[in-house]
Amino acid sequence: MHSSKKHAQEAEELDPSIYSYDAVYESLHAKPGKGKAAAENKSEGPRYMGSLLRSAEVRKRDQLRARDRMLAKEREAEGDEFADKEKFVTSAYKKQQEELRRIEEEEAERERQEEERRKQNGGTGMVDFYRDMLSRGEQQHEAVMKATEEAARRVQAGEAPEETEESKEKTEAQKAEELNARGAHIAVNDEGQVVDKRQLLSAGLNAAPKPKQQPSAATAAAGSRASAPKSRFQSEQQNARAGQRARQTEMIASQLEEKAREEEAAEAARQKEIAERSRSRKTEGDVSSAKERYLARKREREAAAKAKGA
Repeated sequence: MHSSKKHAQEAEELDPSIYSYDAVYESLHAKPGKGKAAAENKSEGPRYMGSLLRSAEVRKRDQLRARDRMLAKEREAEGDEFADKEKFVTSAYKKQQEELRRIEEEEAERERQEEERRKQNGGTGMVDFYRDMLSRGEQQHEAVMKATEEAARRVQAGEAPEETEESKEKTEAQKAEELNARGAHIAVNDEGQVVDKRQLLSAGLNAAPKPKQQPSAATAAAGSRASAPKSRFQSEQQNARAGQRARQTEMIASQLEEKAREEEAAEAARQKEIAERSRSRKTEGDVSSAKERYLARKREREAAAKAKGA
């Protein structure tokens, strides 16, 4: 640490402007139209504080908006508890609210202009992609919040929530557990569903069907009149289908007969070819007899040759 400080002091003694990065950068990238007087008269102030102050102002404005929303929710939760009380609003608060409304309108107008410009330019680039992704996320979040508020309102109003398929399955699993605890043997799979629901029915959970209303005489007469043309139309359709099935059956039968004839002809040709090949072949007996005759003649020649030599 001491050596680094010593090297820094030695460097400053050699060149006092060794750590003036901004000044050197500006001198290297200075425009030719500017003179030395303008560079000398330029005040050496903070270069990045402007953007930091603007960011701080935006954060402060967002905090004020969040605080106003929180107060509005608190007043809404209070209801008419303090409706008869006198309200006081200061002029500073009014000015603050007017300034916030003006800024919100300006931001909305700026966003609208940016949206139009993005649509005109085609909306390409990663910035537009992330912007669209964030907007979709905000829309989904708003939909979830609305659904949650609606469910809370229904619960407060005493309305029964809608029964979903998941709750039905859970109810069946609970019933199966209760019956198993009483001594029944009901199989439940890994997903919590009853394998054979007839076991639940046999345990005394059958529901009686609702009685059907008997149709009146006028309804029966109207039904009979409407069924007359319908029955004729159905009979015509049945006859057409029967004729079509008969034609298809005949066509399939003819195809099967043709295929059987072709197979018989092919089998006859194959048998004929086998018979012709068998005629041209010599039997094993003929071959063995010819071999024996050859060997006999060979032995005779050998015997004759030995006799002559003796």
